[in-house]
Amino acid sequence: DTVASAIRLMRSGATKDGEEPRGRKRAGIEADNEEPMPVAEEPEAKQAKLNRGPTRVVLLTNLAGPGGADDKLKALAEEKVAKFGKLRSCVVTEVQGAPEKEAVRVFLEFEKAASAAKAYASLNGQYIEGRAIRARFYDEDRFAQGDFERRAPTRVLLLTNMVGPGEGDEDLKDEISEQGRKFGKLRSCVIKERKEDPPEEAVRVFLEFESAEDASRAFAEMSSRSFGGRKVRARYYNEQQFADGDL
Repeated sequence: DTVASAIRLMRSGATKDGEEPRGRKRAGIEADNEEPMPVAEEPEAKQAKLNRGPTRVVLLTNLAGPGGADDKLKALAEEKVAKFGKLRSCVVTEVQGAPEKEAVRVFLEFEKAASAAKAYASLNGQYIEGRAIRARFYDEDRFAQGDFERRAPTRVLLLTNMVGPGEGDEDLKDEISEQGRKFGKLRSCVIKERKEDPPEEAVRVFLEFESAEDASRAFAEMSSRSFGGRKVRARYYNEQQFADGDL
């Protein structure tokens, strides 16, 4: 039936002032006592919430790029799902700092889980206005609480604001790799610079771990810590996007 089909589909996913000379060991990651360190949820619990069976809430991403969370998008989403069953609500939101394909999120709350399953089966992977849509079921309690941003741990961690533009060198890669191995088996470390991004987001450090548990430990330790006087930002990154080189 439709619900069973949806479950099968779901399971198949010289220096300037203030700069340091190249080659010099940076200060390392240090605790910042001014703010409490975020506590990461247990990976198994968060992953279970993400990969659970059909719920009455479907989350759509990549319907629009950053800045596209508007009433026009909401109307488009409501039109696309009207045929699947009674829709109780549609919420469109944008998560700042999220990957381009994940930033704008459309939440569809149906009256029945069977209707949500039909929407999932039809929309997941469908192209709408040239964009490949990703659909997934979303935890009903989180939706009811207005929790639209939290994501489950992945094996890939993205670190930003560790250094400024032009400073993403081999010394940084070696040092961060050394730090990453303290939390588990590190498969790779990739540094990418995007000149079009703000200075604090321009140099992107990706740590790919063997398991989500290792990445979760690294997240708990590195998030909001200090590195060479800069406040590090850590967040989980989509594994498929990382594998595709979409950095």
